[in-house]
Amino acid sequence: MAQVQARFRTDSKRYEIDDIPFSVPAVSEVIDLSKIINKLLETKHVNHKHADFDFLIKGQFLRVPLGKHMELENISTEEVVEIEYVERYNAPQPEECVFHDDWISAVEAQGDWILTGSFDKTARIWTLDGRPLAALSGHTEVVKDVAWIRKNVPSNLLLTASQDQSIILWEWNCEKNKVKALHSCRGHAASVESIAVDNSKTKFCSGSWDKMIKIWSTVPNEDEEMTEESENRPRKKQKTEQLGLTRTPMMTLSGHNEAVSSVLWSDTEELCSASWDHTIKIWDVETGAPKCTLTGNKVFNCISYSTLCKRLASGSTDRHIRLWDPRSKDGSLVSLSLTSHNGWVTAVQWSPMNEYQLISGSFDKLVKLWDTRSCKAPLYDMDAHEDRVLCVDWTEMGLLLSGGADNKLFMFRYQTPTTGDGA
Repeated sequence: MAQVQARFRTDSKRYEIDDIPFSVPAVSEVIDLSKIINKLLETKHVNHKHADFDFLIKGQFLRVPLGKHMELENISTEEVVEIEYVERYNAPQPEECVFHDDWISAVEAQGDWILTGSFDKTARIWTLDGRPLAALSGHTEVVKDVAWIRKNVPSNLLLTASQDQSIILWEWNCEKNKVKALHSCRGHAASVESIAVDNSKTKFCSGSWDKMIKIWSTVPNEDEEMTEESENRPRKKQKTEQLGLTRTPMMTLSGHNEAVSSVLWSDTEELCSASWDHTIKIWDVETGAPKCTLTGNKVFNCISYSTLCKRLASGSTDRHIRLWDPRSKDGSLVSLSLTSHNGWVTAVQWSPMNEYQLISGSFDKLVKLWDTRSCKAPLYDMDAHEDRVLCVDWTEMGLLLSGGADNKLFMFRYQTPTTGDGA
């Protein structure tokens, strides 16, 4: 039987073994190598408890027999190959499923609560175990995006953006479970596709089908003027009062040639926007001018920024997820591509806890969990949805969330290894 000379290494002090070459069968797969590491650890530590490991060779996870992997990657079997091992994550397990009356277009979790937006023109607040708490009704068209502003018991502020060209700023009293519309933010001339709140929680940005990005205040203000003051239009005035005082934007950023599909804050005075014009723009909010433009060859549907690895992930209609490092010298160049989806990539979200991991959702009905150290294949596929996936989120409590055109929101439990240094 063919043998391979291998040297194993790990960044985990807990699972370190001697730094010497070992002879292992070329037919060894992940489970076989995991057994070898566990046996070596048992001889070194009497109290060692069995752990499952994943293995990386030159940044790629091992998913085929060792010899086959080396052949595919053109790694010589004559030399000692260095194999990194990390504690293996378990596959995400579906826990709960909740329903809207129509497609679920947006989801954002904060703390103990989940906020969803739907094509049924409502937004809803849920507990992490899927219990409905409140419904937010006020929009006259599809709700396209949702966002939490702040969570202060009992008073919580949140936003909903809609195809009716407006964004509503809501107050939710979680003790009385009462919802009140404080402001109706108006200024866009078409559907509001995306909203994002900055880190200071004092302002938010919005991207629209009208090609514009607007910046607004999140601070409630009882003194703002109402736009509908005409005495001969009492019905219209009454409706405006019901949805809160009208608010106008603080600033408008113009530069895209097609619809703005996704916006986010990458820094206090810096935001990113993705567009159907095949570009992603990074803006200086203070001047209102773009700092740089990242150019693709297809429509960008979604973007996500990781504060941990400082990289931007984008999802496109060409089925690819691309990773960008906007701060590097060649920031306009794609640093990595993740290819596995068979339909439009409609949603991407970086892990808030792991700089290497992100999830994606697609028209192919799949949610995929990725590790950027191994871009050729996802770590796991989650195939719970019966129709297109439209939105995803990742909570700090270890829940993966996905909503889709099957009117369902799925919650997957994702257990991280106890050492925290896993795949």
